[in-house]
Amino acid sequence: MVVMKKSRFIIIFISILVAGMLLASGLGLIAINVTGSKIVTADEYSVMKGMTEKYYKAEQLNKLIHDEYYIPADDQELMTGVYKGLFYGLDDPYSEYLTASEYEELMINTTGEFEGIGVTISADDRDNIIVVSTVDGSPAEQAGLKTGDIITMVDGITYSGKDLSLAAAAIRGKKGTQVVITYWRDGIVKELRITRATIIDRTVYSEILDDNIGYIRITQFENKTGKDFETELHQLELSGVKGIVIDIRNNGGGIVEAGLATADLLLDAGTITYLENNKGEKSYYNSAAGKTSVPYVLLVNGGTASTSEIVAAAVMDNDGGAIVGTRTFGKGVVQTVKELMEGDAIKLTIAQYYSPDGNVIHEKGIEPNYIVEDVENNIDEQLEKALELLK
Repeated sequence: MVVMKKSRFIIIFISILVAGMLLASGLGLIAINVTGSKIVTADEYSVMKGMTEKYYKAEQLNKLIHDEYYIPADDQELMTGVYKGLFYGLDDPYSEYLTASEYEELMINTTGEFEGIGVTISADDRDNIIVVSTVDGSPAEQAGLKTGDIITMVDGITYSGKDLSLAAAAIRGKKGTQVVITYWRDGIVKELRITRATIIDRTVYSEILDDNIGYIRITQFENKTGKDFETELHQLELSGVKGIVIDIRNNGGGIVEAGLATADLLLDAGTITYLENNKGEKSYYNSAAGKTSVPYVLLVNGGTASTSEIVAAAVMDNDGGAIVGTRTFGKGVVQTVKELMEGDAIKLTIAQYYSPDGNVIHEKGIEPNYIVEDVENNIDEQLEKALELLK
């Protein structure tokens, strides 16, 4: 920003620097003998020259807006647009600049309690906003939103995959207020008016089904999910169940560490996943020796995404329990969130993760051992298949 506001000074400054280069370049320094100037190194000069060349057009556009736009422009809003536009250029729906309020909302969502309709959304490779999953018992689920629905408008405003954070912010809101969701399903445009509520997202549920089979449902991976899963798993083990169905269908992912903790309880010593960054550096995440002694089956579907796919891939490649359902979503990249000085933040894709055997998950997903389609009737065929395998 300093370069943009002082472009005239920098251009003059560089002109003087160029004139002085012949006198001082042999020393690696550039000396400017004018009032208010200082000695800079050749490297510093090179950086300043590069910044001027890089941001000159941006400054010209900024000046044009302020000179000719029909109403006064807000500098802060323009700068926010610049920051967001920088990430827009990555063509990555998972990387973005977050204002302070957007960052605050993101952090609230990791605690497991927030106000909204209880839906997890993502962007696909066609720039659509896709419903990945809905929270059990949430207004979104009760209204009928399903995995795979394509959200096109929120309260009459059109959003695309590149507007993912804006769409999410528009969907969220105070409990008791309403939001209108327009979406596509099977080529038909539909609309729902949904009343927001406080979403207390308890992420782990368990029960004992017929034939002494345990059942654990994980709806999302949040801060407490790994510990909660360990508690529910231990209780079922103490109950003497002969098998466990672990259901991560429509689980849109969440915090990676929670997924790693969950996978560790299901596997002996081995690799859970590894990440590779833009330098080709690999980071391995391993499970410790000692896994549950109870046989288990993992349920997945097209709403199983991100951290959930780390768990599924680890189970698949380490010959854990059988996996039943349909191909998973295919989000195999990891983001980091970094807070900036003014309370804003960035969310940036920093690595791609792979299955223990080195299989790519991103945009491919994981194919189960047993493919069972989800037919819309009163029978859960996928669960029935899992129970059959455990009998």
